[in-house]
Amino acid sequence: MTHPQPRRHPRAWAAGLAVLLAQAPALADDPETGKAKLGIEYEIETGAHNAWTSRGITLVPGIALDNPWVHMVELLLEGAHEHEGGERSIERKTGIRIRHNIPLGPDARLVLRALAGHAAQGDEKYAYYYLEPSYRYTLGPVELMLGYRHQRALDAGKGHDVHKLRLGPSFELSENAELEFRWARSWNMHTGAHVSDAVIVEGTWRF
Repeated sequence: MTHPQPRRHPRAWAAGLAVLLAQAPALADDPETGKAKLGIEYEIETGAHNAWTSRGITLVPGIALDNPWVHMVELLLEGAHEHEGGERSIERKTGIRIRHNIPLGPDARLVLRALAGHAAQGDEKYAYYYLEPSYRYTLGPVELMLGYRHQRALDAGKGHDVHKLRLGPSFELSENAELEFRWARSWNMHTGAHVSDAVIVEGTWRF
């Protein structure tokens, strides 16, 4: 005979998470406190059934912080060209992203990222945010990542609300250089329909 498990109050979960985050130090392989970094990302995204294609470049300057809650702050500046049915458009995005690392052992960690940003494409302009937890495991100079992104627009149509699966490896080229490959698939949050697939390459340099 099984016995029902006691129900845990949401406040207890929140208190436990707060204690964990406050005590979790930044990982040794992250940039030292006060050290800057610059990422350059190239992305090719294709809509479901090849309905459209977008190619974009994002600059990601950032700085590591000595803070128990926020280990890094980044600025994202993105420009993309979209082709759909013979028509072309330009999309621009800006955002601020913060990151917190939770060590799980010598080779594994959780990375929590959150972004608040603004997007503009043609006459459409809207604010949006995303939350992204990811699991990362290191094998020598290679780090494997599996992440989920919950993205919502604050003042736009529901077509911008998506679930996104992200995965891929990163390679340490040197003490201050890293090359990252990602594959991502998006689904509409409300209908579950497949939205797009993307391939992303990002180089990062630390100073």
